[in-house]
Amino acid sequence: MTTYQLQTAKQRFSAVAGNAAKGIPQLVTKHGKPFVVIVSAADWCRDHEPERGIWDVLRACPADLSELALARNKDLPRNVSF
Repeated sequence: MTTYQLQTAKQRFSAVAGNAAKGIPQLVTKHGKPFVVIVSAADWCRDHEPERGIWDVLRACPADLSELALARNKDLPRNVSF
């Protein structure tokens, strides 16, 4: 990872962005402390995919799920005394 001071990163933004687009993260510091990291859009999207819900996972399953016994038990709950 290449490190730039903020002022230098502003002056060389095209080169900094070009390196990030090639897949090399660019660290920008401000007052000697890490400030931001510039990464490619492809890397960002890959790392921030929306989480899939249970239904999406089940729909994507290659196995035949039609044979699963998914019937709900119709019994009433037991009585509890306090």
